[in-house]
Amino acid sequence: MDKEFLRQIDQATELLTQNGPEKLMDDVLICECFCVNVGDIREACGETAKVDLELLKQRFSMGEGCKSCIKAAPDWVNKIF
Repeated sequence: MDKEFLRQIDQATELLTQNGPEKLMDDVLICECFCVNVGDIREACGETAKVDLELLKQRFSMGEGCKSCIKAAPDWVNKIF
């Protein structure tokens, strides 16, 4: 690989990290057991614009079924707001 190509990769990586993580669409299902999607989470946590897992557990019973939504939280929490 030449230096110019590596420089372009570094620039692209910097641009991607500046823009932050890609936001999920409202209809993406997060909790399959209780049919909770991104839109539901945004509505429930909207005032703070921050995901509150404890609130979601109380309001939607997330984590009381198979628990995969809570286990996968690191993958989706930063893509809600």
